[in-house]
Amino acid sequence: MFWLRNIKIHLFWKIYWFTLLCLVLYNEYLVHLFHSWQWSQIECLTDRCVRILLVADAQILGNTFDTKLYWPLANYDSDRQLAITYRRALQHAAPDVICFLGDLMDEGSMATTDQYEEYFQRFSKIFIQPEARTSMIYIPGDNDIAGEGSELVKEDSVERFRRYFQGQSLWMLPQGTTFYNVNRISKLMPEKYGNSNGSELFSIVLSHISLLKQTDDYSIQTVKAIQPDVIFSAHDHNSKFAVIRQDELGKNSLFVALNTKRKNRHDIHSFNLIELRRNDQLLEISVPTCSYRMGVMKIGYGFAVLDGDTLQYTILWTSQRFYQLALYSLLIIPLKLVCGQIWCNLLKRYWCWRCRRNRNYLPLHSN
Repeated sequence: MFWLRNIKIHLFWKIYWFTLLCLVLYNEYLVHLFHSWQWSQIECLTDRCVRILLVADAQILGNTFDTKLYWPLANYDSDRQLAITYRRALQHAAPDVICFLGDLMDEGSMATTDQYEEYFQRFSKIFIQPEARTSMIYIPGDNDIAGEGSELVKEDSVERFRRYFQGQSLWMLPQGTTFYNVNRISKLMPEKYGNSNGSELFSIVLSHISLLKQTDDYSIQTVKAIQPDVIFSAHDHNSKFAVIRQDELGKNSLFVALNTKRKNRHDIHSFNLIELRRNDQLLEISVPTCSYRMGVMKIGYGFAVLDGDTLQYTILWTSQRFYQLALYSLLIIPLKLVCGQIWCNLLKRYWCWRCRRNRNYLPLHSN
């Protein structure tokens, strides 16, 4: 019967290792391929086409907040997932411009000079520039320069971000589109460039924190000064949008979830910017986070195409990493049990050896 038990154990480990191998293959490769196959493609129809990839709240992890023993592994896994999904998004979108909507680093505002240099090198390796012609636009978030809630903006952090990421107040593309860096945190406002009343000129505002949600004097002044055709924001980590009239700016806008349900998660939404402009309407799209470490289950990248007078937009949803990590945790239980048994046996043998070594023998006869 002993040999039968050995055969059963051997068969169990064969099945176990095969299952673990299949799970690793799926989690680390096939799942990304599966998600990218479902992404909607947007084709250009005119010669004034601008393809835009939107990256929100990447927040690469630092070395200070997380003091657990496994923090190097957590940082490595987060960086690796961001790199894999970002490259998939690049291949699909083939963007002319890539917009990073703030919170590039989790500890950017409080990092030392050496730490910031390390974080910047990690960020640059993850989010590469695909081609020399691709415009890379970076705007800061509260994790980059502070300023959330009652926290004061750190001027040295603002200057450091501008120096490392070549921060600007606006970017002009050859297709006639101007991107504005609007910073609701520091209350800085870029000056309006040219006149965008023509149908071939559009103004796009990039703001880390929403301008239409809980509007204040700064939001109203910014909208009136720039007259944006579309606003892209982040910070809330969720996918949603709002369309309101300019005379209703003082009110809190009602945002509607965008592509969050399973049946419409890959829909393409079209907005006629000229029609919105004629009706004095403002469009703001909040882009979801691309990092699974932000505590939300729906993560991805925004993909927009400004083609003629029409803006088309969809979400490139990526895999839910927490589910994959949970499966890994379940599958390593047998390995934990085996390791525990080995350690128990080693400790037992060591204890018995020490007991035999320290045993005092009494003489059989005494004189």
